[in-house]
Amino acid sequence: MKILATNWRCIKNPEMGGAEVHFHEIFRLIVKMGHEVTLVVHSFPNAKKEEIIDGIKIYRIGSKYTFKWAFGIFYKMKLAKNNYDLIVDDISKIPMDIPRYIKKPIVGILHHIHGHTLYKEIPAYMAYYIERCEKAIPKYYSKTPIFTVSPSTQNELVQLGQPKEKTDLLYNAINQELFEKTEVVKSETPLLVYVGRIKKYKQIELVIDAIPELQKKHPQIELHIGGTGDYLEELKQYAKSINVLERVKFLGFLSEEEKAKLLGRAWLFVTMAMKEGWGITVIEANAMNTPVIGSDVPGLRDSIQHGKTGYLVNIGNKSELVNKISELIENKQKLNDFSKNAKEWSLNFSWQNSAEHFVKKVKEWYPNIQ
Repeated sequence: MKILATNWRCIKNPEMGGAEVHFHEIFRLIVKMGHEVTLVVHSFPNAKKEEIIDGIKIYRIGSKYTFKWAFGIFYKMKLAKNNYDLIVDDISKIPMDIPRYIKKPIVGILHHIHGHTLYKEIPAYMAYYIERCEKAIPKYYSKTPIFTVSPSTQNELVQLGQPKEKTDLLYNAINQELFEKTEVVKSETPLLVYVGRIKKYKQIELVIDAIPELQKKHPQIELHIGGTGDYLEELKQYAKSINVLERVKFLGFLSEEEKAKLLGRAWLFVTMAMKEGWGITVIEANAMNTPVIGSDVPGLRDSIQHGKTGYLVNIGNKSELVNKISELIENKQKLNDFSKNAKEWSLNFSWQNSAEHFVKKVKEWYPNIQ
């Protein structure tokens, strides 16, 4: 297959997240299968206009504010003449509405419906615009097959009006090789961990909020936060304002190896996000024998097996969060059982499986593609 794909960001973008990891890991393997992949993304400061990464040909155009319109022009002027077999519309930010003007076989990849979580992150007028664009997905994509990364997102898409038969699952996965070769060495004292982008909608302050109460029963407890983002400085100030900086450590950017070691030291991974597409870091924590406590929201309901690999708690309920963390810290047998279950659960998710499923399903949807 000769594939043209579009996503707002590439794997080298400083603001890249789970959507970009999902695309890159799957499509670098699709390249290895013998297919040709071209990706068009928005540019960023000091970025090359063209680059090949892991066999994927990348064009960077426009900015994060103009990319939707820049892509339409770039496609008509430079790419339309190429005989692509398949267009992949990775809907991870504002929907590109590609089926409106490209009349070739198209599949979408949808990570999550942002909805009201947008109002936590960006100005209201922008959130309103994106929310309206998301609600219009079935208008422009009703005849376009769309992969989603979790059953929760699939259900939300169908509720918007997308035909169920035009959807399928393309799970997030993890680098199994990395986590297999990283030794699990648990901290001697209770250690909670969060790793990921530091954004408002992740609501990491709710985890920090739990520390003073947890200290009363577990005086040596610590929370380590890995990652960067535009909410980092505000979060540090919040931790300082409630006097927990001795127990809350901000680690900044972590390499993949550093992240794996940290997850291997953790007793629990904790995330209170308002919503997730899936939660790759949940499964990465599981791969290092670490159960997860997360908010009972779309995405996390799929990646966390409640009562088996961790717990789901009502978002914003501090007492419930504190109780569940304390329960697993105090009940070593249950913590060990959850750890074993988490490891077993993580083995279900490999990028190779996802890549093979993508190719297989595309050929079912479009039998004429070879």
